[in-house]
Amino acid sequence: MSRKRLISFLIITVLLLSAFVSCGIPRMFPWRDDYQYTIDGNSMHFYRHFTDVDSKTWDLIPSRGTPIIRVYYLIIPEASLQSSASGIINSFTNRYRDSFPKSFGEGEAAYTSSLTTTSTDDETIRTGLYEMSIISQAADGSLVYEPSSSYFQGLDFFVASNADDEGAADGGEGEGGESGNALADEYSASYSFAQDTEGVTNGYYITMNLNGTNYRLGRMNGEPFSRDPADYTDEDDEFLPDDADGLENDAILRIYVTASFAFEDYTTRHTIVLSSSDYAYSQQLFI
Repeated sequence: MSRKRLISFLIITVLLLSAFVSCGIPRMFPWRDDYQYTIDGNSMHFYRHFTDVDSKTWDLIPSRGTPIIRVYYLIIPEASLQSSASGIINSFTNRYRDSFPKSFGEGEAAYTSSLTTTSTDDETIRTGLYEMSIISQAADGSLVYEPSSSYFQGLDFFVASNADDEGAADGGEGEGGESGNALADEYSASYSFAQDTEGVTNGYYITMNLNGTNYRLGRMNGEPFSRDPADYTDEDDEFLPDDADGLENDAILRIYVTASFAFEDYTTRHTIVLSSSDYAYSQQLFI
């Protein structure tokens, strides 16, 4: 091969490699349960700085606006369908384990499935996983709401587990974050849920205590959870009008918490996978 052809070949090779990189060859960060993160019904915990099984040390910087805490609810229409409804959680989180779910607003289900029942005319009932909304008060005193995933964004909603300085202990983002404080190696979030009946007739909102701070949560449409089955069976509600007979008095409300992670200089994204038994709250809906 002549010198001129060799130089041309090398130039083309470099250009092709650059094109491949610019076209999005994924740069992946490791993500494993019990290795980079843990989660249960009361808390989640993740490592930013760690050494993997190949003795490689990682020092990941969360992308701006991440991690994102996501809060969902599932109404199981009758207690006998608990086992059947478990597939909804498994399917949803497996679908999004390597991506970010969108924010699901009013009338939008994150995932739906038809269950077999003897309570409806066609012997099926459609139920689904919905995103809980954050309820707040506008300047004029009216209530406003937004999907929880639009609100719970960033390290400010986590607590540094092994902070060496005051900035990291306060959950400062630092190193590319907003506050300029140092990042800690580990972060955690603890949460619990309870009914909140203040100002509600025949129903309740849900109070989420996240790291000691209370947030008021409602259904995906901003409404409280009603004790009247008829309030769940309009066109944009959790159940179809034709399925009204399938929403029994022993229906169960379950709340699930997960989180999505992205890190600077890495193209991959991950959402913590849940199983049906990983719920953070479970109670009969109409009690």
